Amino acid sequence: MLRALLALSLLLLLPVPAAFAAQYYQEQTDFSETAVPTAEFLWDHDIHVCVFKEDGVPNKYYAWTKLAVQEWRQALREYTANDKAWSMTARYVTSESQMGGCSVRAYIYDSYKDFPDYPEQTGAYTAVEYTNGVAETASVYLAPRVLHGDGTTEIDLPTYAFRNSAVHEVGHVLGLAHMAKQKGYLMSPIFDFFDNDDQLPITTLELQTLVEMYGEDGLDRTISIL
Repeated sequence: MLRALLALSLLLLLPVPAAFAAQYYQEQTDFSETAVPTAEFLWDHDIHVCVFKEDGVPNKYYAWTKLAVQEWRQALREYTANDKAWSMTARYVTSESQMGGCSVRAYIYDSYKDFPDYPEQTGAYTAVEYTNGVAETASVYLAPRVLHGDGTTEIDLPTYAFRNSAVHEVGHVLGLAHMAKQKGYLMSPIFDFFDNDDQLPITTLELQTLVEMYGEDGLDRTISIL
């Protein structure tokens, strides 16, 4: 069994035609890179995602994590013009003990210091366990408070930066890896919220990569994030 660890650092510093106007994705506009690197796994079974938040974490962070899942589902359905595929939902659990049957477990902590891989990990990250290229479980770790790249300054993320982290990490769950370009793409390893005043969109670049990985019928093995 292998474990892939995909981290997002947060610093201060051939498309398928859709049959309707896209609402959940945008066309790629930056062509300095033309493909998204992929991880060494695919899902071949239903995925049940549970979201747990630490005591004291406001409910809005669960809502934004759930919304990240929905954004990927709707973007993929629009892009492939297939509203029957890419079944993805999310549900809240009140304790970690309720996550036993979940293929994907999303944890929202108050601070990066609560991450199980702290101090190595000080920003949002995803860990996926897989065997022979088949994903078995995934864990997503999010927090509204992260550490600046200087290694000393703590940052309380603005709403759009947290939401960007959540969408980015769901991209890792689906099998997308980091772009070579450090900033500017949804799957870039750094999101500089001094340079951005909103989260980065899902684009045709990420969607085409996922279609090439899974086919237009998507997770018919089905990503079912409950």
